Amino acid sequence: MSEKKIVFFDIDGTIYEFGKGTPESTREAMQKLRENGHIVIICTGRPVSSLFPEVLSLPHDGIISGAGTRVEFGDKVLRNELLPNELLMQTVPRLEKNGCWVVLEGPEYLSCRLEDAQGREFFRIVKRLQEEYPERLKEIDPMNDRACKITVRISDMEAFEKLVPELSRAFELARYEAQPYTEMMPKGISKADGIRILLEELEIPLKNTYAFGDGPNDVEMLEYVEYGTAMGNAEKQVLEMAPYRTEGMWEDGIYHALRRYGLI
Repeated sequence: MSEKKIVFFDIDGTIYEFGKGTPESTREAMQKLRENGHIVIICTGRPVSSLFPEVLSLPHDGIISGAGTRVEFGDKVLRNELLPNELLMQTVPRLEKNGCWVVLEGPEYLSCRLEDAQGREFFRIVKRLQEEYPERLKEIDPMNDRACKITVRISDMEAFEKLVPELSRAFELARYEAQPYTEMMPKGISKADGIRILLEELEIPLKNTYAFGDGPNDVEMLEYVEYGTAMGNAEKQVLEMAPYRTEGMWEDGIYHALRRYGLI
């Protein structure tokens, strides 16, 4: 059993901000971790198709993407879970009927209603894919799309709330406080479950695990690892449940925490 330490990093709001990039102290800290013999894993809600070069250039040894639906270490894919198309065909029309703008997220591409320009403006990743990586974006087709998760923008919260009990039977829901967005993952799958698979593969004990996050899809991850750390800029629900906290992303929170943990 390995005695190496393994550290899991959420992307958005933790090590990267859309339009601003990554704090230099964070990049240096991630590199120092690897130099010190520890394992660095990007652990994100984004699927592979929306991992841009500036994120992939950060020092790392593996990626848990799609909020735990895909697990990669080196050149090996340990999991690649997709939502059944029958479930997509049942769910997408109901969401759209109740005022949601739906994005199906998969390892090869994202799909949505491309003619809805207003919807694209609300989803910056979709807009960037359309401008820079159009091959990774297509018109939504629930019958045939390969999707590991769903993200919705809610315009009618009351209507969406009525759907929640039914949706919760088939999906894990990660709901945001400050924005009308919800992420929907396959039932029973989360970042924590992806971490479990990787720890079993690498034979690393739970006592050697660390994680950093800021959003609702990080909750299970921060509860699961030994040292679950919320960023200072995290949502209230994350700050309240995380065992540990650090400074905000742009206050060198990653660097300071790794120093306090004695990892760098």
